[in-house]
Amino acid sequence: SYMKYKAKNDKEYNEHVKSEHISILHKNNKTKREKILFKHYIKKKKITDFIRFHFEEDFDIKEILTYEYTYLKFENCIFYKKADFSNFIFNGKIEFLNCKFLGDILFFDSTINANLVMNSNYFVEKIINNKIFKNTNINCQSFELIGNINLPRLDGITFSKETKFTLKDCHYTPNYNYIGKVNYTIAEIQAEKIHDDKNIGYYTYYERKYNTINRSDFLNYGEYLLSKILNYIARELMGYGEHLSKFFLYIISIISIFAFIYMLIGVTTTSGDIIKFNIKNINSIFEIFKMYIEFWYFSVITFSTVGFGDMTINGIIGKILVCLEVFIGITIQSTWAALIIKRMFR
Repeated sequence: SYMKYKAKNDKEYNEHVKSEHISILHKNNKTKREKILFKHYIKKKKITDFIRFHFEEDFDIKEILTYEYTYLKFENCIFYKKADFSNFIFNGKIEFLNCKFLGDILFFDSTINANLVMNSNYFVEKIINNKIFKNTNINCQSFELIGNINLPRLDGITFSKETKFTLKDCHYTPNYNYIGKVNYTIAEIQAEKIHDDKNIGYYTYYERKYNTINRSDFLNYGEYLLSKILNYIARELMGYGEHLSKFFLYIISIISIFAFIYMLIGVTTTSGDIIKFNIKNINSIFEIFKMYIEFWYFSVITFSTVGFGDMTINGIIGKILVCLEVFIGITIQSTWAALIIKRMFR
């Protein structure tokens, strides 16, 4: 039935594309008469597929949508002024795709009973602090917000227990970190309610990423600096437990860096031979690679605290470095185990 409806709607759209009214629907800088005809034509044709429409005046859905519909689609539309979807009951699916909202957008006190999609839209920065879904009841099965720019605050929204809320690729500049934290926290809470384990980790990562650490929250600068450093390490090295591949890459990098340093310092084997990089004794790139593998092996067994004893580091600086790598290895191994178990429980 949807495909029949879509075919019928596309046919109607193609008809008014060919007509003289297309210049009114899709142009800006309309005359006063054209603005009147604009609303009249939408109502007359009962348009529900708004593609590339230019809404130059305040848009009030209660005033425009006086007819029944099963599906609403706003694609590549521009709302120059207020787009008001407040105090309305949406019983059919509604989509906003690649639209520009250059003024306010409101969904105050509305009820959404059908799936809502808002993807790749642009919101003017001046409304980013607005709570556009204040007192809005989301009773649909799916509410999707993906790739929106300057997405305003979502607090004030009410979800049903069955709604799957998807919030992806909506990023914020440092000036609006707190809005990112609010929105991803809301997404995380809803994901936990419906046991959306697939996305909980994603929301947790971005909720903490946008969790701004303020100097005023700490008694002294030392505590503030330590908190900033730990927060950075948790985000970049461990991804808060959500980016295990990044964590694994850092492990390999740490082992490789220590291996290179050990190659410069040198190690002594159980047979008493000293292995150390000396450019005078190197005849080919392959010999350098072969030597590096020996030191990488030593770094691995040091990092893992296995310590077979077949190699020992030379010099006091080398011993300090070994102790440092052992400490880092113990810490990272315990963290790695905790993250794996956390993911398994999910």
